[in-house]
Amino acid sequence: MTGALDGLRVLDLTDHRGLLAGRLLALMGADVITVEGPQGNPARQYPPFDADEASLYWQTYGTGRRSLKLDRTTEAKRLMALAAVADVVIECGTPGRDPFLDSAALLAQNPAVVHALITPFGLTGPKAGNASSDLTLWAAGGPLNPTESLTGVPTRMVLPQAWHHAATDALCGIMVALEARRRGGQGQQVVTSAQASATQCTLSLSMATVIGHPDYAFRPEVKSKKKKELDLSGSGSRTQRSKWPVKDGLVEMHLALGPAAGRFTNSLFKYLGTQGAVSQKFLAWDWITLPPLIENDEITDDELEQARTEVAAYFATLTKREAVEIALKHRLMLAPIFDANDLLDSPHAKARDFLQEVGALRLPGKFALGYDEGFVTATPAPELGAGGDAAEAEWLAGRDKQPFAPAPQPATVARPLDHIKVLDLSWVVAGPMIGRNMADFGAQVIRIESRKKPEVARLTGPFPEGVRDLNKSGLYENCNAGKLGLSLDMSHPEAIAVVRDLAAKVDVVVESFAPGQMAKWGLGYDVLSADNPGLIMLSTSLMGQSGPWSSLAGFGNIGAAMSGLQNLVGRVGKDPVGPYGPYTDFVAPRVALPVLLAALEDRRKSGKGRSLDISQSEAGMQFIAQAFAMASATGISPVALGNSDPLVVPNECYPCAAPAGETAWVAISVATDQEWQALCDATGADALADPAFKTLEGRKASEDAINAGLAAWCQDKTPNQAEAILQRAGVAAAVVASAKDLAEDAQLAAWGHFQTTPRTDGTPAHHESCRFQLSLTPAQVMRSAPEYGRDTRAVLAEWLHLDTARIDQLETDGALT
Repeated sequence: MTGALDGLRVLDLTDHRGLLAGRLLALMGADVITVEGPQGNPARQYPPFDADEASLYWQTYGTGRRSLKLDRTTEAKRLMALAAVADVVIECGTPGRDPFLDSAALLAQNPAVVHALITPFGLTGPKAGNASSDLTLWAAGGPLNPTESLTGVPTRMVLPQAWHHAATDALCGIMVALEARRRGGQGQQVVTSAQASATQCTLSLSMATVIGHPDYAFRPEVKSKKKKELDLSGSGSRTQRSKWPVKDGLVEMHLALGPAAGRFTNSLFKYLGTQGAVSQKFLAWDWITLPPLIENDEITDDELEQARTEVAAYFATLTKREAVEIALKHRLMLAPIFDANDLLDSPHAKARDFLQEVGALRLPGKFALGYDEGFVTATPAPELGAGGDAAEAEWLAGRDKQPFAPAPQPATVARPLDHIKVLDLSWVVAGPMIGRNMADFGAQVIRIESRKKPEVARLTGPFPEGVRDLNKSGLYENCNAGKLGLSLDMSHPEAIAVVRDLAAKVDVVVESFAPGQMAKWGLGYDVLSADNPGLIMLSTSLMGQSGPWSSLAGFGNIGAAMSGLQNLVGRVGKDPVGPYGPYTDFVAPRVALPVLLAALEDRRKSGKGRSLDISQSEAGMQFIAQAFAMASATGISPVALGNSDPLVVPNECYPCAAPAGETAWVAISVATDQEWQALCDATGADALADPAFKTLEGRKASEDAINAGLAAWCQDKTPNQAEAILQRAGVAAAVVASAKDLAEDAQLAAWGHFQTTPRTDGTPAHHESCRFQLSLTPAQVMRSAPEYGRDTRAVLAEWLHLDTARIDQLETDGALT
C-alpha cells in the first residue's frame, strides 16, 4: 500500500514534543524527512528505554521516516533548500527559546508550503515565551484540576499527553491548509497552542465561569437530607465506587443512576439475580428513578453499601476477560482496566488488524478501517542519518506525484471547506467535534437530533447562570457551533426517508450510534451509497464497527479502560483513577478529521466513496503508543506513578494559599540542572539547598524531600504569585487552572479562545475557538449551535425542495420532533 498521502513531502523539524504529527502523516503514506542535529533528535534520549538503553519513545514516534543529519546553525541554506521543495514543514517549541524558521520568508521562497508550528501557548501573548512541561501545560489548560477530587492531588497521565493534543491539532490544521492550497494555490502558517488544545479535555468545564455557571462540576453531587453524596458521571449519576477488583486486576463500572444510564445498572442487577449473587430487595430497585429516593432518605446509606458489597463479591470471582464477555452478552456498561500487555494479546485488536509489527515492536497502526489503501505499515525509526542523504537528493531532483497539488492559478479561498456538505448524526463529543471543525472552515453541516431523546451533551451543561436549559448547554453549543439543526424522530419511517434523501445530496455522513443501528434503520452504507456512490460515511464508536468487542456499551470512561488509559492516572499505591472525563472522545476527532479529508481528496481523483470506521479506543491508543513499545520490548506495562517523571524532578502540584474552604495549586517542573539552580535562586528555600540536589540523580533520590520543601515555599503564596516568581526565573510553573482561572487567563484571551455567537433570541451562545489557527484561511463560526428545530423548515425547503404543505404534513405526522 502506498498510502493516501503518497508523494506528500513533510520536513519534520520537531523533537519529542511534536513527533506524533509526522508519525501519523507517515502512516498515511507521506514522505517524512526528520532533520537531526549532530547529537540526534532529543527524543532519542526520552524514556522509556529497552534493555540496550535505546529510547522506546523514539522507536515509537520516530517510525515511518528517514533521518537527515544537518546542523541548523551552520547549514541554514541546505535546510532552506529542502523547505523550498516541501509541502509541509513542521516545527515545535517555545517562541524566543527554540529556533523557528520565519514563516514569511519560507512562504516567499515556497508559496505553496504549509508551515505548522506546535507551541505551548501560541506565538504571541503575555505567556507565549513561558517555560513549560507536560505537567504545567496540562495544568494551564484545565484538565488537571478536576482530578484533585479523585486523588487528593491534581494528577496527570504518567505518559505525556499535552504535546500530543497540540500535535494532532496541528495535523488537522495541516490537512485543512492543504485543501485550501489545492483550491487557492497558496500555502500558509498553522499554529497550535498546547494550552488551548488541552481545554478540549475538560468536557467544556473550561467554559463554566465564562458562561455564568461558576459552581458547575462535571460530577455534581446528589445529596440527601442527611449527608449522603453520589457522584455524577458525564452520562448519569453513579455511586462513589467505580473500580471493582477481579482476579487479575480491576474493572471500571459505575452503578449509574438516572435516565441517561440507569438502565445499564438495571441490566446488571437483573443478571446478578440470575446468578443468585444479590439480595432480592435490590432486584426491585429501578436505578433510573433512584436519585429522588436517595435524596428523600427512602434508601439508606447502609442499603447502598450492601448493594455495592454484593456486587464486589461477585466481581471478585471473575477475570477481566470474563467480565468483558458478560458485559457483551448482557449489555452492561463495564470494562476491564487493561494495560498494554492485555491489549497486545487482545482478540479485538487482532481481529481489526490494529497492531503493526514494526521491527521488534508491536505498535498502533492504521487509525481507521475502510480505507486500507490509505495507510502503510510503518518502517522502524531510523538510526541517526539513515536514508537522509538519499531523501534529500530525491526531493531536490523533482517529483511526479503531489497530493493536494496547489491550484495552478492563485485564487482567493476564504473558507477552504465551503464546498463540502455534511450530514451529522453524531452525539456528545467524539462525532460532533468533527463536524464542528469542518463548519469552522465553511462546510455546510446539518445536525440531526430529536427532542424525544435529548443527547447527553444537551443534558450535561454548564448552563448560563446555572439554569438548566437544553437549548443552552455549554458542552452542546461548544461541539455544535456553526451547524444547521434539523429535528427528526428517528423512530418514524418518514423521518428515515428524509435522512436518506439528505444523504443522497451530501458529501459526508458522520454518525456515532452503536454499531449496526444505522443498518437497522435502513440507513447502512450499502443503502446510502446506492443513492450516492461518492458518499463518505464516517462512523465513530467506542470499539469500532467490527471485532468481537464492537458491541460493548459505554461512554468515554469505558473507552479509557479498554484502551489502557485508565491504568495510567493515579497515585502510587492507590487504584488508578483514569484521566478526567471521557478521554477517548477528546482524542478521536483529532485523528478522524485528517483521515476524512484524505478520503475526500481520494474521492476527487477516483470518484470512490467509502465507509470509514473510527474506533475511539484505538484513537486513544495512538496517544500512548510508547506503552505498546515498552510492553513489546520488556514485557512490562507502564502504570500510574502520580506526577513523577524519570527526567523531571521536581514534577508535582503544590497546595497554595486559597480562600477558606477552597484549594488552589501550582504545578512546577524542573528538567535540567540549570533550571534547578534557577529554582533555588528564585525561592531561596533552605530546604532545597542540599548540594546533592544539583544533579538529576540526586534530586530523584530525594524527590519526597524536595516536594516537601517546595510545598512549604508555596503554602503562603497564591498560585499566580508562585507561577510569576518561577517563570521570571525561567522555571516551568503554571496555575492548576480552574474554570475561573481559565476565564481570567490573559494568554487564552490573547489566543481569542472564548467566543460568543448570538442565538435566535439574541442571547450570546458561548463556545471555544478552533484549536488550530490558520493565517490565510482562519476559522470562523458563522452561527450558534442550533436550538431544537431551529433550521428544520429551512433545510427541508432548501435542501429537499419540500413545499410548506409537505413540511406541515411531516410535522403533523410526528416526524419532525
